[in-house]
Formats: sequence, structure tokens, C-alpha cells
Amino acid sequence: MSGEGPVTSKDVPPHELEALFSDPLERLHKILERGERHLEVRRAELADARYALFELAAHPAASTVRGQVVLESLPAEVAPPLLRHLVDTTTTVVRNCALSIDIGSGTDAENIRNTQARIGEGAFRQQTIYPMDILDTEPGRAWVRSWADAGEEQRVSLVPPSEFAIFDDQAVVAVAEWANPAADYVLIRDPMVIAAFTSLFDRSFARALPITPEGHGTDDDAELVRLLELGLKDESIARYLGCSLRTVRRRVAQLMDRYGVQTRFQLGVAAARTGLVALDRSTDR
Repeated sequence: MSGEGPVTSKDVPPHELEALFSDPLERLHKILERGERHLEVRRAELADARYALFELAAHPAASTVRGQVVLESLPAEVAPPLLRHLVDTTTTVVRNCALSIDIGSGTDAENIRNTQARIGEGAFRQQTIYPMDILDTEPGRAWVRSWADAGEEQRVSLVPPSEFAIFDDQAVVAVAEWANPAADYVLIRDPMVIAAFTSLFDRSFARALPITPEGHGTDDDAELVRLLELGLKDESIARYLGCSLRTVRRRVAQLMDRYGVQTRFQLGVAAARTGLVALDRSTDR
């Protein structure tokens, strides 16, 4: 139009000029990075808000003993942000007892990444008891490997006591129905109950079996007999020891020939009599 003068560099905002000469792909990366940072902040704010709402809403439905809140119902939609909050405020150790890796609040992908990152950074230690049969499937072995790579201290038990996680001495998140991983969850913050869960976990962890790295089997006959004592199937023993099923069966046959016995029960008795395994060794795995 005749009344308008020519456009000069002063009329164009600096960020628009920069955009004209920068690489479009690079600009998109920067935009995405800014968006991701914004989302992380918003997620943290929303998690805090959810936890605050939970704090306000949980107490009326809580179980009490002598006026003290013991069990607080944990709605499914609140569980992931609450677990994130507990992980982010833990400074010493998380004690985790798992019955399943397929269901439950512990399977939230974002929380898994955050927890593994904090373990890797040395923010706290995590000890976990897994069911023995987790080593029988490739998804189970992959799960164990991913947590081992993060620095988790791992053991397996034939019968883990239940499903729960203890965060320092501040809280326990547990299934509302004992040993039922499909049940709802509860939050426990009573110090005496937390201490009882901690004692149960520490005793169970001490008696559970350390997970043998894949490909690093042992030739210890006493360990083989102890695994037989626990009633493990040959397939589970092979997984645990990191050797083939044929190797397990060959070693068992050799031991039976050595002790002159016909059954595996007789093998256990003979091994105990000769001192290969201890008679008073507890098997509450």
C-alpha cells in the first residue's frame, strides 16, 4: 500500500529472523526439548496434587487401632503418583517383595524408569525378593536383568510371603489381601506395623536364594542338594544354576550313584548324614 514504507530488519522480531536461517530439524528438536521439560514439571506438580488429595481423602476410610490410623485405602489411580513420591523421598533402602511382574502398581512404566534411575544414581539401595518361577520365562528373566543392571540386590524364594514394598521407615505399600497380587493396595504408616513388615522382609531375604548370573552356574553339590530339598523342579534348578536341564539330571544321577540310593529323598537323607548339607538348615524359602 502507498502509505506504508519498506520493511526493514528492525520490523522483524529477532527470533523470526533466526528461524529463517536455522535448520528446521534443529528447531523442532529444541521445541520438543522445551515441551518435554515442561511436561516433567507438570507431571511432578500433578503428582504432588494427587498425593495431597489422597492425604485429605484417605483418612475417613482408614482402619484404626486405639485411634491410630493403620491401613489407608489406596485407590488405583492414586497408587502410581504415591509410589513416585515415596521413591523420590527414600534415601536409604527400598525393601520390595514381589509376587507378580504382570499386574499391580509396580508395573507403571514411568515409575520403573524413575526408580531404576535413582538406584543407578545411588539415591538408595533396593532389595527385592522374587518368586522362583520368574526365571522360567524370558519376560521374567528380562525383568530381572533390567533391575540387576540398575543395581538392585536380588533373591528368589519358592514362596515369597506376600506383595509389599517398604520405603525406609516411612511407609509400606502392600496388597490389601495377603498374598493376592490382584487385590487392591493399602498404605501403612504406623511405625510398629512398618517395623513388623521390615522384620519379616529381612528374615525372608536372608533365607532366600541369591540369583545366579546367567551363564555362571555352580558345580557345588551341596547347593544342588539344597535346591532339591526345596522341592524345585529340574527345570527351575537349571534356570537358577544357569546350566542345561541335561546337566542337572546328569549331576543328580551321579550323586545318587555315589551315595548308593534309589530316590531323591534318600539322596537328601544320605547327604545330611555325611555332612554334605546341614540337618537343621531351614527351608522356609
